[in-house]
Amino acid sequence: MKFLKYTVFGLLFLLCAFVLLVFFYMRKPPELGRLSETSQVIRSETGEIINLRLTSDGYWREKARLEQIDPELIDMLIAYEDKRFWSHHGVDPLAVARASFDFARKGRIVSGSSTISMQLVRLLDPSLAKRTVPVKLRQMLEALRLEAHWTKEEILEAYFSIAPYGGNIEGVIAASQAWLNKDPLMLTASEMALLVALPQSPEARRPDLHPERAQRAKQYVLERVANELGINGIKLAEAQADPLPSRLEKPTSVSLHLADRLSVDEELSVSTTIDSNWQKDVTRILSESVNRQPAPINGAAMVIERKTGLVKAYIGSSDYLNTERKGGINYLTAIRSPGSTLKPLIYAKALDRNLISHDEIFDDQELHRGSYTPTNFDEKFNGKVKLKDALLRSLNIPALITLEKLSPQTVENELNNFIGTSALTSQSSGLSLAVGGYYVTAEQLAQIYLGILDPSYKTELVFNKSFITKTDSFELQLLSQNASHEIIDLLIQNLPNGETVAFKTGTSFNRQDSWCVQIFENHIVLVWLGTPDNEATEHLTGRDAAFPITHEIGRTLGLTAPKKPNLRKHKKLEMASVKEVCAKLIEFPQNGSWIRTDSPVIKVSGKTDASWYLNGEPITYSEKQLPLKSAGVHRLTARTKNCSETNEFFVEIK
Repeated sequence: MKFLKYTVFGLLFLLCAFVLLVFFYMRKPPELGRLSETSQVIRSETGEIINLRLTSDGYWREKARLEQIDPELIDMLIAYEDKRFWSHHGVDPLAVARASFDFARKGRIVSGSSTISMQLVRLLDPSLAKRTVPVKLRQMLEALRLEAHWTKEEILEAYFSIAPYGGNIEGVIAASQAWLNKDPLMLTASEMALLVALPQSPEARRPDLHPERAQRAKQYVLERVANELGINGIKLAEAQADPLPSRLEKPTSVSLHLADRLSVDEELSVSTTIDSNWQKDVTRILSESVNRQPAPINGAAMVIERKTGLVKAYIGSSDYLNTERKGGINYLTAIRSPGSTLKPLIYAKALDRNLISHDEIFDDQELHRGSYTPTNFDEKFNGKVKLKDALLRSLNIPALITLEKLSPQTVENELNNFIGTSALTSQSSGLSLAVGGYYVTAEQLAQIYLGILDPSYKTELVFNKSFITKTDSFELQLLSQNASHEIIDLLIQNLPNGETVAFKTGTSFNRQDSWCVQIFENHIVLVWLGTPDNEATEHLTGRDAAFPITHEIGRTLGLTAPKKPNLRKHKKLEMASVKEVCAKLIEFPQNGSWIRTDSPVIKVSGKTDASWYLNGEPITYSEKQLPLKSAGVHRLTARTKNCSETNEFFVEIK
């Protein structure tokens, strides 16, 4: 009697322990398994895949969302695989009863009871794919656990993300692209039936390897779901007769450097602003041009839409895999000397501040500033030269004289602010800013030109379609619209063949960098050629090496030259009138500036002997650094005995 009593208590204890164990196990969220890693997929503006990186285990697998999938495909999957999907909790009791009866009658598993949830758990964990009773019971437990934590919609999305479709294709997004060359949003009944049939036996039913089996499997799916989905008569006959794809299509990667650049984003599937045809054309043109240059010279190119900042082509080097030219480096993000490419900005700012006029005449002659004795690129002087000639010929002396009038530190502060570079960690370039001493990346140079050409419009580069927003009213401006028109007018010229063009070239001191930024009516084309490790060359110049590439890109893409702008009369202030007003006390920040910085301290420049106030409170002008307590709008005031100046600026701390 005692033995029976202890046995009963023991069994009850074990049962309670088992129930508790199952309870706590069910509370634990399911493992993501194969769903934890997906491929990086970069798409063009029209949805074409321009770069694909497989998962670490070699699969093309994309996370699917239900809104990306044809609702009729979802209905067909449920009708074929799991009619009571929406009502059960991971295990279908009726299907289990039927399968158990068949097993008892035959002594082996002859009919399935797997729900979509049970199929998903074995896809997440391949060790659960065996067709044995213990494994089947484990599948059921895992399916119940899955449904305790995930919604039905999340389960469907997970299934459509990792279901196998032959070869290394997993998930309906990849399958639809690879087999049908389309998104899974608008499918025919025949195509949907193929995508339902393939995961059940992905290798045996591959239409490229086993077309007859694939056709029979597709037809069987259609027959099974025809009545429930209303696919009858002629529609059913046509769907069953529709041919299947005969080959597996895989995309060609044409934007490897862009994929590197965007890899920091959490979203691995990115719809970009890239024009896939332009990307291919610019890649070809750049590669052919660089291949004519001796190693290790390499190149990079961008095409950007004016006013929006949309990047339409992005090639970080001529050949990603070329080790001799160090092609794996993204030269569009490498910090390089821009040569003379900043001279348009210098002249435009001087025009904006009435320090020079549109028809300014310069004395191009020897210049001495302490130990600094700059010369022109050809080491010659030209005497009296007009502003337009000085700009188009990239003469150094006129640009240095103009920069000196502006104050090199003021221009550098404004540039640091505009491109978001921390001034506290940058060594001042001084007058060398005009001749390549202010180092930038190609992306930053493109951003500066957006600010020069189209003030008040978008100046940040936009790669991701989801980040396209309407231009903000507070968009930071480098220039006034009139100064912008004036510099565009000065850059427009006619080639010997009569063709109208507008461009600015740049060449670094040892010819290790050659640049061209060519301006079109609606786009900017930027090209850099140079050496990976700043090795000097004897022949690279912006005019001879980079300009022919931007010119060919423009012609190939059908870009048009900019129209000559209408200029407003703009005269330089006479010295007499300057003497009648107070001297400028605050050089930087300018009134109305929008300052992006990663530090609560910004550089300022102005009269050191003035009394300074920040938001009405006296401050000490120390080492040209201004400490800020917070982001937002600030008022900076400088006062001397007879004069006062106040500038308002907005600070955004990143």
